[in-house]
Amino acid sequence: MGETVVLRSRAARALGATMVAVGALGAVATLAAGSAVTLRYAALLALFALLGWAAFWRPGVEVSDGGVLVVNTLRSVHVPWPAVEEVEGRYGLRLVTAYGAVQAWGAQAPSGTARARRQDSRAAVVVRERWEALRDAGFLDRRVLERPDLAVTWHRGTLLAVLLLGLCAAAGPALLAVG
Repeated sequence: MGETVVLRSRAARALGATMVAVGALGAVATLAAGSAVTLRYAALLALFALLGWAAFWRPGVEVSDGGVLVVNTLRSVHVPWPAVEEVEGRYGLRLVTAYGAVQAWGAQAPSGTARARRQDSRAAVVVRERWEALRDAGFLDRRVLERPDLAVTWHRGTLLAVLLLGLCAAAGPALLAVG
């Protein structure tokens, strides 16, 4: 019926890009400052950059005829259209499903003025329009939930990198104290 639409918050992406740039430049600057400074701060700065990318750059909402893919910081959730019961957009995007609610971290919330006027976020409008078009076309007349729960994909690489960089950030100063 329609093409795939990917929605992301521009403000969040700007913040994510800034965090990545600051973290990366800071980590490179520690290399020029010597091994003690590198050992103490490089992992912490790299962790800062990684968190900026994971929390603000990557999250988003992908709307397709197959459903809604909500990409958050630590996991992605695929919500098929038959599972959607309600679309809320006052504070970004929240999908009420037969399995429970799914909040989209990367959906930009409407401005305060738009919220006061009871306007939904752009993500909620796009999702609701696709959902209603599929419903009006008869594709959702016989709702069948094909899975016992939503398809969730944990971002294992991100989780592992955060854990390792966190350990390195904690160990760096401790190694300097011992040495």
